[in-house]
Parts: sequence; C-alpha cells; structure tokens
Amino acid sequence: MLNSWVYRFAVCMPLAMAVNASAITKHGFDFVLGVDGDFKAAIAKASSSGASESNRFILFVPNGEYNITKVTGDEHGKSTFSGSNISIIGESADKTIIWNTTDTEGISTTATLYFPSNKNMYMQDITLQNRSSVSSSNAARQVALQQNAGDKFIYKNVRLLSGQDTYYTKKGRTYWEGGEIDGTVDFICGGGDVFFEGTKLVVTRNGGYITASQNPDTWGYVFNNAIIEVSNSSFNKTFYLGRSWGRAKVVWLNTIMRAEPKAEGWGPDMNSAPVVFGEYNSKNGSGGAINTSQRKTYFNGGKDASTATTLKTVWNASDAAKYTLQNVLGGSDNWDPTKFTAQVSAPKISQEGANIIWNDDDNAICWAIFVNGKYHSNTTTNSIDVGSIAAGSKVTVRAANSMGGLGATSNEITVLEANVTYYSATLTQSIGGTVTISPNREKIAEGTSITITAEPAAGWNFAGWTGKDAEAAGTANTWKTTMTKDIELGALFDAKGTTTFQAESGIVDNAIIESSNAGFAGTGYINFGTGKSTVQVPVYVEYPGTYTMVLTYTNGSGKTRNLAFAAPGTCTAGVDGCKGAETRSYAATDNWTTWKTDTTTITLPKGANYITFSIVDGNDGPNLDQIELIEKDVEKPTDPSVALPKISRVNTASSEFRIYDTRGKLVRHAKGTANTNGLTPGIYIVRTTSQGYHKQKIVQVH
Repeated sequence: MLNSWVYRFAVCMPLAMAVNASAITKHGFDFVLGVDGDFKAAIAKASSSGASESNRFILFVPNGEYNITKVTGDEHGKSTFSGSNISIIGESADKTIIWNTTDTEGISTTATLYFPSNKNMYMQDITLQNRSSVSSSNAARQVALQQNAGDKFIYKNVRLLSGQDTYYTKKGRTYWEGGEIDGTVDFICGGGDVFFEGTKLVVTRNGGYITASQNPDTWGYVFNNAIIEVSNSSFNKTFYLGRSWGRAKVVWLNTIMRAEPKAEGWGPDMNSAPVVFGEYNSKNGSGGAINTSQRKTYFNGGKDASTATTLKTVWNASDAAKYTLQNVLGGSDNWDPTKFTAQVSAPKISQEGANIIWNDDDNAICWAIFVNGKYHSNTTTNSIDVGSIAAGSKVTVRAANSMGGLGATSNEITVLEANVTYYSATLTQSIGGTVTISPNREKIAEGTSITITAEPAAGWNFAGWTGKDAEAAGTANTWKTTMTKDIELGALFDAKGTTTFQAESGIVDNAIIESSNAGFAGTGYINFGTGKSTVQVPVYVEYPGTYTMVLTYTNGSGKTRNLAFAAPGTCTAGVDGCKGAETRSYAATDNWTTWKTDTTTITLPKGANYITFSIVDGNDGPNLDQIELIEKDVEKPTDPSVALPKISRVNTASSEFRIYDTRGKLVRHAKGTANTNGLTPGIYIVRTTSQGYHKQKIVQVH
C-alpha cells in the first residue's frame, strides 16, 4: 500500500505541499489588528515569525484610529518595530490611522514607528501620525516614521502626518508610490536612496522646507511626478524645495507645483553645501511651465564654508535622463519594487446557495471579506460560507497582491436566505502528487459543477483513482462531475523508471524553495532556515532493500554545515528525536553556485515514501538540490504474476476482468479468470465486475 493521508477541503486551510517556486502560494493574513490582539501582540508575533521573502508576515489593520503611545511606546512614546519581510496593510489610507503622542521633542526620540534595521518591508493604505503633546509650535521635531538602516522598503498609498522631521531616513533603498507626506520644516530628512513616484507633499506652515538631505547614499532623494500643495493658500511661495543638512542630493523631476516655492527654490545651507540640487520640467497646477529663472545656484556651505560650490540647479532632459527608477534603486540585485506594488483586479462576486463565490486568481495571495462596510474575515479560497452572515447584509470582497496589499472593491451583493442541500468532497492525498478540487469549498451546493484533478509532482506519474468514487472518476487524471452526493476520492502516483528525485517537490517546513543560485537541477532547490527546518522529499523504489543515495548540495557559507536524514517509518515530525536519523557534514564549497555530491546508503521499503531531511541543533544547513537512488542490496521477486481481486458469493464464470495501464488504455480483458502474466512491469488498474458486484484495485506488476 502507498502511504497516504486524508483531509477535507476547507476555507483558509491550504494544503501544505510544495508549489512551483514562481507561483504565488496562497497565504492569509497572519495577524488582524483588533481581532487577534493589540499592536503589542502584533509586533511580537511579526518580529518572532521568522518570515522570509517567500513567506511574508502580513499584518492587516482595519479602518480605525489606533493610539499606540502606551501600547508599544517607550518612555517618550516611540514604538520600535523590528523584523524583516513584514507587510503592514491598512484598509484605507485616510481611515486607517496609527498615531502616538510624545512628551519630548527630538529627531531620534519621537517616532510613531521606528524601523531599526528591517529589510523587505511593505506598507500600504495606512496613515502614521505623530500628534505632539510637547509643544504648540508646528516646528517641534516630531517624527512619524524613522528608518535607521535596512534595505528595500516599499510604501504604497501611505500618509505621514506631523510637523518638523515627519519622515526621517538614514540608509538603504526605499520606494514610494503615491501617498502623502505633510509637514512644516525639513519634513523629509536624512540619507539613503529614496525614489518618490507620484507622492503628494503638503507644506503646513509659512516659510518651511520640504527636504533636508544629509549624507545620502549614491542618489539621495529623487522625486518624480510629485505634487506640491500647501494647507493654507497664504503659504504659497513662502517655502523651499529643500536645504542641505550635509552634502545633500535632491532631484525634482516632472513636479506638479500646485503651490510654488520661493523664486530661489533652495534654502540656505546648514552644515555644508549640497552635492546635487536639480529640478527639471516643473509645471504649475494648470500644466504650464514654472518660472525657474531665479533659482539659486551658489551655495556657501553654511557652517562649513570649505564646501561652498556652484551648481546647475535647473536641468534639461539630458541632465535628468539618468535618474530612472532602475538606476536609483536597482542596485546589484536589480531590485524592481513596481513588481510588488501591482494590484490584483477586483473579483466579481455572486451568491450560490450558502456560498458567496468568485473566480480564482493566481495573482491573489488571499481575499478580504467586508460585511456592511466593515472587515469580516479573509480566505485563501475563492468562496466563503454565508452561514455567519445575516441575510440582508451587504458583502464586498477585495483581492490581496503578493505583499498583502488590497486592490479595488468588488461589486456589492445582498446576502439571501439559503435553502439548498450541501455535500462535501473528501479527498485522499498520496505521496508524489496532489489532488485539488474546483471550486474549493467546505460544503458544495447540490447541482454545482466541480472538477477534481490529480497533479503529479515533477518526475512522477498519475497511477489511478482510489476511494468510493474511483470507478466513476474514470482513468484520466481529471474528473468533471456535478454534486449530487458526498464524494470520496483519492489518487495514487508512481515514479517508475525514475531514480532521481527533486528536493523542491517535497513538503517544506520553515524552509524556502529558491532558484536564484545557478547550476541546480529541476526547478529549484531547498534553502533551509534556522530552528526547526525540514523537507520531506517524495521517493519511489520498485524493490525493498538498501540503496546508494547520492545527494547534490552546495554550501557557500564558508564553514561546514550539517544535515540529517531519516528513512521512511523512522521519522514523522522532523528529525529531532527520530531513531533512524543519520547526520552528515558538508564542507564549504567555493560559492553558492558550486554544486557537489555526497554518497551514503539508506534502507527503503517498496513503493512511494518520504525521506526527511533536517538541519541539526537549529543551525543552518547546506542548500539541497536533489537525490539519486541506486540499487545496492534489494529484494526482487521471482514470481512475476500478481493475484487479482477474488470474488466470493458470485458466479465466477460470469465475472469480467479489465486491466488498464496508468494512461487509461485497456491492456487486457478476460472473463471467468485472469492474471497479469506477460504484462510489462508497472502499475495497473484492475476492475472486476459481475452481476450486482464491482471492485477496483491498484496492482503493481514486477
């Protein structure tokens, strides 16, 4: 018998099987603020989640105002949010507000949110606001968002509201798409390379400064298609585009100036002269060219006169051409943040019995459900049961992109009373592939058309259906039918003729499937994490016994790393504590693209099974590509025939036997008795029928 497990499809319960590395794996919100706990609980869970680039932690914040001053703030009200690969998603930028107050003023002590050294952060549709309580002056330094270090930050439709030093950056690459930043003096200040695309800047006092750039990275602050406004018309032509805090670099491209700066454009230097101050193609609110003839060109260096310089501050197209998104943020890894900000189209929803349904979308990581305008739940399947939603309620759905950001709202429907019969589909999964159903719902209304598909893993073959409805499902790996009863169906898979098995086809726990380091076989390899990190690789052998196992790996860490493996039957929940686990050491390779092999032996039972690989003592391991199994000391049968299903209490003479191969081709038909003598070795489906009797069996011919 092939090892198998059984599960029932349910909303928000995706199957824990590996998927192609290029696909989006469905993933619901990890934490919903106000539902799963407060902001302190959210930070704690996100920071300790061990999130990775391929498995982000998604924090969803429904509409509302959240005062975090005493929830997560220190003695001054500053909240630190550590961790990487975290998404903070609001329901809407204007109605989802996280705010604080402070008892002091200062650029390093007041932030509403402080990211110390985070990487791969994503924020969308949210407002951060510092509501200072220390001074009535708009010039008090009160930070809404502070980035100390880290890299690859993305902000889409984010609003920052404060006075002086609203947004404080230090290092790393950051991309803004849309959004708004309000402030008085130096309200975008600091270092790093930051590209603002279509961001609105609102000056909220007379005589302010938008930027104060200090010791930036390669490019500094680059604004493209930005919009400049003032909160009071009297502030028009009283403010500056920026001033140099320290060797500043600031560029304005294609800016829409609904409110204009002073004629000179740039303010007096503070601690040194700028390195780059540039402006190109500025337009007024009506689309006309801004008069830049009086823009400042000489900068005296402020406190450091030795840096005094003359700059070309009004640019032409040639000057501006190199300030592209790719040049500014691409870096050595060709980072393109726009791949992550794209939104998923709004679904079209309808009610079918007790289910609200919509078409599946491979680009959606999950969907958020809203009832009567308020957040209700989220799901990784393209339907929800309306059992918990009162009739007459108004329901809408929004799809989340790969980072968790929500797209446009669906059409609205009014929930109707449901009065139909429902059935369930219980599917049996086997080693070597998956079984999926569409539509995927816990309960399916009578008369619904469904499709059940058995999908083999790479290198495996569909070997037939099992279960109560196997005969009705036929011999193809896809079955389309209409729900008229509960369904029980499973699939079997084999890998006959294959001796090499890819690690990325396995069940991954706290590890990721990667394909960035060249030289691997198949579609990718396993990059283990720390802590408890395992992969169960599906394998198939024709005979029980001992096999030579050749493992392909790479270890570019510069030091030896260990990896343990366990044969089938000796480990079911990781290697820790398994009797049959064996640990092997893997010396460092020249780099992560140098692949080597390691040879050992392993004892395997016949058929399909898992070999479990795990890191040791919580330490990271080598990257695992594939394993090859070579017969060493195996038990081959001498009798090539296989007994067919026996029939009792029926007229044997009237019995019929039909034998099919795994592609559904009829290879033998006999009445009375039959056997498998002369058949090519492999897996077959045998169907036995007689009056009032039928039976199906999967057999293996050697």
